[in-house]
Amino acid sequence: MAAAEVQALLRFLTKDARLPLQEAMSKISPLRKQDLNTPEQISKADPALLKDIFTTGEKIDYVKQVINAAKRVSTPKKRPAAQSSSVSTAKRIKSETDKDVVNEEALLALPTSECTIEELENVIIETNRAPLFLAFTIAVLAYTHPEQPLSSRWSMAQAVVSAGAQSKAKYLGLTSGPTAEEDGWAMGQPKVKIMGREVAVMRRHVVSSDQEIASPTTAFWGLDLEALRRSNGPLIGGKNGKQQDGPPIHRPNAPRTYLLKSMIDAQLTAQDGGMVSEAKSQTKSKKPAETARRKEEAAAKMLKAIGIVYQSWAEFLTKEELDSKAQSWYMRVRPDVEQGQAGWGQRGQVPLRDILQLKRG
Repeated sequence: MAAAEVQALLRFLTKDARLPLQEAMSKISPLRKQDLNTPEQISKADPALLKDIFTTGEKIDYVKQVINAAKRVSTPKKRPAAQSSSVSTAKRIKSETDKDVVNEEALLALPTSECTIEELENVIIETNRAPLFLAFTIAVLAYTHPEQPLSSRWSMAQAVVSAGAQSKAKYLGLTSGPTAEEDGWAMGQPKVKIMGREVAVMRRHVVSSDQEIASPTTAFWGLDLEALRRSNGPLIGGKNGKQQDGPPIHRPNAPRTYLLKSMIDAQLTAQDGGMVSEAKSQTKSKKPAETARRKEEAAAKMLKAIGIVYQSWAEFLTKEELDSKAQSWYMRVRPDVEQGQAGWGQRGQVPLRDILQLKRG
């Protein structure tokens, strides 16, 4: 298979099927082994075969969106009849585009929990600081930047988390040299202040479903400055086959997947056999699907507790004040870890009672 064909297949998986880049790259080889090298071939393949390729372990089941994308790309669209009016054509375009946007945003939805406040007060979540910070960030963006689609909020939240991690790694001596931000790669880009930190963003356009005729609405992507520096720019992105075409942005799928895998109910873990490590607990007794479900439920409980706090304060604080409060609230409840490099990535316990005590009144 020629390099150009590999790039075309990768472009289909990432742009049309909307798989995260790392996930898409891992599927190239198994697809080639089954002679599934084009969207048309994928659209006609046995669904059971595609399920084996695209559903592994705890990973998200991408089968339906891959099949739908393959059918959409490989089926030629009929040209509109000559007598069709411009308005009906615009409505058709609006309908198709809105459907794609709605589907994409739906895949990025935050997990929800039916737990009451009283039930949440008895929950202790085991996690490390980065996903907890991500949870505080994605939740506050619904209040401070409600005009942004969820895909933009995930992207910008990851930009904040990444920028903080890079600065922390340098402070601890895990990396050396200036960060991409310090190196000037954010110069000239619009900035958005989130959790007390200004992050570089780039404008994107999404289709508004509020208009009779489809129209663009300004939204943002969070820029991946380290990726921009590695590629030596420019923002239009590279086509060298080693990265997804397009600008180096934080893809919204990645932080969502990360958050849903990074938390666990400490009490449930204890019931499974004492406070053993999460990995050991999983290999001893739990199937990957069950473990993934428990992690998602834990993340949902965490997000609900944080959301209760934000909602209690939202009408009494400006957006800027709520952003500042969110940062200080995270600092108050983040898990205790060892000082220095030993604490990097270390897990700890976060009682949701401590978070809920932050709510107003």
